[in-house]
Amino acid sequence: MIIQEPATLTTQDGASFPATLHHDADKPRRTAFVMMHPSSDWQQQFLLGLLAAHGFGALGCANRYAGREAELLLEHTLLDWAACVDHLHAMGYSKVVGIGYSGGGEIATGYQSESVMPTIKGTCMGDPPDLTCARLTPMDGIVMFNAHAGRPHSVTLALDPSVGGESGNDPLKYDASLDMFNPRNVAPFSEEFRALYRAAQVERNHKITRWCQGMLKSIRSAGNPLMTDFPFIVHRTDANLHFLDAPAKADAAGKKESTRWGLDARTANYTPGPLRGNSTRLMIVTHASWLSQRSLATSQFDVMRFMPQCRVPTLVVWGTADAAGSAQSRKIFDLSPDPGKTFVAVEGATHFMRGQTELQAAVADHICAWARERGLD
Repeated sequence: MIIQEPATLTTQDGASFPATLHHDADKPRRTAFVMMHPSSDWQQQFLLGLLAAHGFGALGCANRYAGREAELLLEHTLLDWAACVDHLHAMGYSKVVGIGYSGGGEIATGYQSESVMPTIKGTCMGDPPDLTCARLTPMDGIVMFNAHAGRPHSVTLALDPSVGGESGNDPLKYDASLDMFNPRNVAPFSEEFRALYRAAQVERNHKITRWCQGMLKSIRSAGNPLMTDFPFIVHRTDANLHFLDAPAKADAAGKKESTRWGLDARTANYTPGPLRGNSTRLMIVTHASWLSQRSLATSQFDVMRFMPQCRVPTLVVWGTADAAGSAQSRKIFDLSPDPGKTFVAVEGATHFMRGQTELQAAVADHICAWARERGLD
């Protein structure tokens, strides 16, 4: 019988967050999976019940920043993940396997890397936590599913480089030659346009970083000890060339998908307010949060840096219709040091697999079969 056991977990630095363990009460507790997203509540993520039906434990978490992405400091999420691993061991599981799904990939690989070779001594602003002094119990395996290289890379691939200004974030400073949605720029895009576009996206990321660093200095010298930071909107963040480029805009079945949110890319990029009912896709962050989670220059979270330290059984799962692109999945796989690593392509699977119940079950089947093949059962 599949049951759910909710719990409130407490981290080494005193934060708390809810988590729910899905498991079969009639099966012995040997191996459990853990899932976490940087800013979403994944206590009921679709894989959890499917994994539990195969006889595994499956812990879904909310973490301390769930619903508060604007304040997200990624360094703290590794302490949240540590609380999950400790909880599963306390519940009787001898083996723990991390699932890095979507943005959870940088937490899963970051945790495993820091557990065996700690390097992060604080946030990029010099604040706690010092992970070299934390208790991070290594995991026994890792699954990467539709994971990207990290939030700095994913946001840069989607930044609209036609947004200008010294801050890199003035929507009234407009360069039509770099707007993928402007009629003068027609897909399929030339290699020259791609190169200019990518370089401008990187430079916009760096401009925002420099502006955030300057703003934090100004805030901290303003004379108000209660004001340490405040939020701002990062304008136009759904401009990944992949969304429009003709060779990549359809999946294997020929079904067009827009952004990973299932929205028309042009609408998502230029929206002045909420989309998908009351769920907004506007990117709102604080200055410190940008530096921690989105900046190419200052963020300490890079899956491509973490992955070579993850010397455990590794499975990489790729949905072929992931609207965010798929090249990173293969690169992540190539960087894994596991000599028995496995790569699985799930035909037609989109990024979040909304409504794809048969494919969801297929992914769970792949994960559980791999776990048993690698002795993780």
